[in-house]
Amino acid sequence: MLIRFMMGGEGFYVVFVNYSLTCAVLIFMGNKIESFHKKNKLVFVSIVFWANTLIVILTLLFKNQSSQVSFMLIFYTITWICLMMVVLIIENINQQIAIREKLQRDEKLNVVSQLAASVAHEVRNPLTSVRGFLQLMSDGENLLESQKSYIKIALNELDHAQSIINDYLSLAKPHTEELSFINISEEVKKTVELMKSYSNIQNITIESNIQDSLYIKGNKGEMKQVLVNIIKNGIEAMNTGGILTVHTFENDGVISIEIIDNGKGMTKSQVKKLGTPFYTTKEKGTGVGLTISFQLIQAMKGKVTVQSEPGKGTTFTIQFPSA
Repeated sequence: MLIRFMMGGEGFYVVFVNYSLTCAVLIFMGNKIESFHKKNKLVFVSIVFWANTLIVILTLLFKNQSSQVSFMLIFYTITWICLMMVVLIIENINQQIAIREKLQRDEKLNVVSQLAASVAHEVRNPLTSVRGFLQLMSDGENLLESQKSYIKIALNELDHAQSIINDYLSLAKPHTEELSFINISEEVKKTVELMKSYSNIQNITIESNIQDSLYIKGNKGEMKQVLVNIIKNGIEAMNTGGILTVHTFENDGVISIEIIDNGKGMTKSQVKKLGTPFYTTKEKGTGVGLTISFQLIQAMKGKVTVQSEPGKGTTFTIQFPSA
């Protein structure tokens, strides 16, 4: 633009307005463009480019400079081809980086999960013995009420430790169960109703908008585990009086489940680490729940994306191909 300004001429103002509008459109739609697939990005860039070209050609015709139109068409066609090649190269590089990061993450997850599973297995055996002896002691007739209360507390804590160990074991558990057709609409409705009792305790409102009769290939038990985990995280991320929204809908053969909270939100670096074993933003979290959830979603041929902004909230979007 600086060189074009130094060259002068009436055409500078046309180019200036043209490029300014293009920059405004690209900035305004920046986040949406990032979510486009490669094909959609090429189409979008082509539309913007040829719209600019059309404005330039119309300007030439208006200025009675039609002799330059053929040259400009050739020039802009070559420029468009080069632009498409640049976009393709950038997309391929981004795709290779994403694949490399996924391979590194999967390798790390495999090592950590095997280690966690072996440790958890060794810890679970003595815990089972301790729990059995405590149950035998609780049946004694000579125990005081206070002693029975202490044993009950100890048993509850052992059960809590057992649930955590089961989570660690799930990291290495192969998902070999066959996928079947499930009504995801019904599963989401049941899970929302199940979690309303927990949300009421936290004084959180759950609102839902669920399209009927949506089917995917998956596993009911695993799907419920995923939904409960993410909804529970959303509830715990909000202060009293917050609202959690669940949307389920189908678009172009893809079923999406959106779980939106208006809690404290996360930074981009925190979002990027989600799903990493033992990473958590909660004070009492183990960092295992989301790791397992992400594994289960991938096992059911789905994908999950997370959008978050500090102070505004977080949106989890789970997508599955429609069955």
